Amino acid sequence: MIKAMVVDDETLTNDHICELIRDTGAEVEGYTNPHEALDNIMRFKPDVLFLDIEMPEINGLQFAEMVNSSGYECEIVFITAYNQYAINAFRVNAIDYLLKPIIIEELYSSIERVKKRRFLNSNVCPNKKIKVSLFGGVSIYIGDEKKPIRWTTAKSAEIFAFMLLGKDDKEISKWRLMNEVWPDKDKEKADVNLRSTISRLNKTFRENSIKISIISTGNGYKLLIAEPDIRIDAFQLENLVFNITEINGSNLEGYEGIILDYKYMLLEDFNSDWCYFERENYHRYFLNGARKLVKYYKDINAEPIKILRLVELIIKYEPYDEEMRENALMLHYRIGGIKKAEKYYNEYYEMMENDLQMEPSASIKELYKHILNN
Repeated sequence: MIKAMVVDDETLTNDHICELIRDTGAEVEGYTNPHEALDNIMRFKPDVLFLDIEMPEINGLQFAEMVNSSGYECEIVFITAYNQYAINAFRVNAIDYLLKPIIIEELYSSIERVKKRRFLNSNVCPNKKIKVSLFGGVSIYIGDEKKPIRWTTAKSAEIFAFMLLGKDDKEISKWRLMNEVWPDKDKEKADVNLRSTISRLNKTFRENSIKISIISTGNGYKLLIAEPDIRIDAFQLENLVFNITEINGSNLEGYEGIILDYKYMLLEDFNSDWCYFERENYHRYFLNGARKLVKYYKDINAEPIKILRLVELIIKYEPYDEEMRENALMLHYRIGGIKKAEKYYNEYYEMMENDLQMEPSASIKELYKHILNN
C-alpha cells in the first residue's frame, strides 16, 4: 500500500481528490494548510505528494522545493487549473502533472506510475542502516562500513550533535545556535559561520546519500531525519534507562550491549560549555543503567568475573564510589582469594590517601576485616 498526501487549499477539491485516491487502496492524508502539511511529512512519510500549484503563502512549486531541500525523497504530482506551470513542475522532478477538473483515469494512471517507481526503488536501493554515535566524538556509519563519514569541520559535527540532542524542539533559533557554538564571536561573524557550516553539513549528507538535512525556518533551523533505519547510541541509552523498568531474559542482551559499549562519555572530544551539561546528563543515565545491571547480575548469581568487569567499568568513571569498591573487593576475593583481595584493598587505600588524604570508609574496612577473618 502506498501513502499519499494531498495539499490543496480548496477544501472541497482536497476532499474529492483524497476520496479518489483512497478508492485505489492507498492511505491518504489531506491538508489545506501547507505549513501543517510540512510539519507532518516526517511523521506520515508519504510515498507521493499531490500538490496544488496555486496556493497562497506557499505555492505547490515552492512546497516541492522545500521538501526536496529537506532531503526527504518522494514522488510529486502537481494539480492545477492551468498548464502554464508544466515546465517549472518538471524542473522539480515531478512524476506527473494533472489538470483540473481531475479525470479519474489520469489520476489512477499517476497512482500506478508511483507504485512502479517505488517498487523499482525499493529493489534497486534497499534501505541502509545508519548508526550515529555521540560517545567520544560525533560519528555516522553507513551500513556495514567500518569508517565513519568525514566531516568538513569540527563545528559541522558539533552543530549536528547540538540539533540532534535538541530533539524535543521543533526548531532551534539561530541566536541560540550562535551563542552556544560560537560564544566568543560577534553576531555578524557567528551568523556567517552558522550559515556556512549548515551549508557544508547538508552537502556532506547529500554526498553520502544520507536522508538528513537542516532547513531554515526563517528565525532558526530545523533538523529533518527521513532515514527509516537510524540508530543513535545516546538515545538508545536514554531509552534503556527510562523505558526498561525491569531487566529480564528477553531484554538482557540488548541491555548489556548498550551498557558495556560505554567506552567514552558523550561528546568527550568537544569542550563547548553546552556539551558539559549534556555529558553529565547522559553519564547519569549510564550510571543508573549500569548499577541496575550489577544488581541483576548479583540477583541471578552471575559469574564473578562477569560482574567484576561491569563494576570496574563503573569505577573507571567513578573511582570513589564506595558501593562499587565494596563490590569489587568482594569479587576479587571470590575470584582470587585473600591475596587478591589484600592487594586490591591496599591499592585502594593508597589511592584514597594520595588523592583525597582520606582513608577508605568504615564499611569497606569492616568488609576487608571480615574477609581476612574468614
